[in-house]
Amino acid sequence: MPDDRTFSDPTLDVRLATGRAALLDDIDQPPLARIRDRAAARRRRRRTAGAAGGAALLGVTLTAVLAIQPWAPADTDRLPPPVADAPPGGPVYTGAGITVNGLTEAAVAHVPGTIADVEFADPDHGYLLARCPTADGCPASVARTSDGGLSWHHTELPAEIAGQQPLDLAAFPGGRLLITAPGAAFASTDGGRSWRAAGTGTSGTADTTGAPAASGDALLRAGPGGGRCGLDVRVWLPTPPTTGVSGGPGAGPTGPYAPAARPGLDVCWVAPAPTADGAWWVGGFRDGVPAVAVTRDRGAHWRTVRLPGAAPAARTVEVTSLGSQAYATVLGADSTVLALLHSGDGGATFTPTRSAGAGAPAGFAGTVVPLLDGRLLVTGTDRHLHVSDDDGATFRRAGGNLPVVGRLDRTAAGYVAYDLFGSGWAAYSADGATWRKLQVN
Repeated sequence: MPDDRTFSDPTLDVRLATGRAALLDDIDQPPLARIRDRAAARRRRRRTAGAAGGAALLGVTLTAVLAIQPWAPADTDRLPPPVADAPPGGPVYTGAGITVNGLTEAAVAHVPGTIADVEFADPDHGYLLARCPTADGCPASVARTSDGGLSWHHTELPAEIAGQQPLDLAAFPGGRLLITAPGAAFASTDGGRSWRAAGTGTSGTADTTGAPAASGDALLRAGPGGGRCGLDVRVWLPTPPTTGVSGGPGAGPTGPYAPAARPGLDVCWVAPAPTADGAWWVGGFRDGVPAVAVTRDRGAHWRTVRLPGAAPAARTVEVTSLGSQAYATVLGADSTVLALLHSGDGGATFTPTRSAGAGAPAGFAGTVVPLLDGRLLVTGTDRHLHVSDDDGATFRRAGGNLPVVGRLDRTAAGYVAYDLFGSGWAAYSADGATWRKLQVN
């Protein structure tokens, strides 16, 4: 008897081949020309994608089409849904190793007024405050994104606070937001969809009676105080410290509270967010000399350091750090740079690297951004981006086709650039080197 594994029936082979050919003849082929055109258009829009990536995407698309979706003759105008991937890239602006990725094809959201404040709690979840120059122009509103700034939705603020100036936006993890104004504060627990009066001490006087220990999600803000600049450090918590206080469980952010310890200087500036290593910096003066202080436990303990060098015209001191590298900027009137100092030991000691009149830019607009490659990035008061590769001793314009920028600010999950192109746009960056223009204006 022949072995079943080697047995072959020629008649059966012929019948199978004939059936396969007939089946293929019955299947309508997809409009390959239309697919090729669509793929070419997608490749042209993706200026930053390589040819290999575009070919791979086309291959995946054709494979999925042939395997899954034959077209009916009466429906040849329909195209399959696009493969899920990142949105096509827009224009790219570069200079000195800095990249700003422009708008993609996604729709741009429009909010009333202009962008005044942007906060990112993490690279995906961001919030912005928009308002008109005067209260009569339009109500202030808060917009939110959950996809890194590609899409936005906004909600008007309550009338009790929408017309006040100035307004400050603070973002806690989990969609908890805080809007503060002189003598008032409103909180949200749902990303800005709804608001209610916040916490205690909203008259501006910090609650010092049994102030709780600040948690890891607490935020530090400048509040009314004494000293040279009339300010002090205030603590806001994402939730009430105990059940039954300021609304009980489920209530929004509460405060302001006095920190457990004072920083030991006349406060003139409080960092808007902690640095990546958890350091929260404060700048000001001690005995009339520029000084800085840092806390890594939200105000329970401080280390205060006087800065070397006299600066009689100084108005404030601002600090930023990345790892063990810290930079203190002593500013005078109109944000003029009077001195820039560098620390390589986490802020224990500082050494001057730049003095007044040392070169362009003469003033800084916003924070100094330390980059991962050791350079510094700043926006000058001339609205151009500048970089330094010698710890701030000298700067040069970033050049290229980078846009003009109003200012740079720190946020909990990176940095925000304001007023790009002088047209009110904003951009976000996690590291200061690569920026993404936000799809909102």
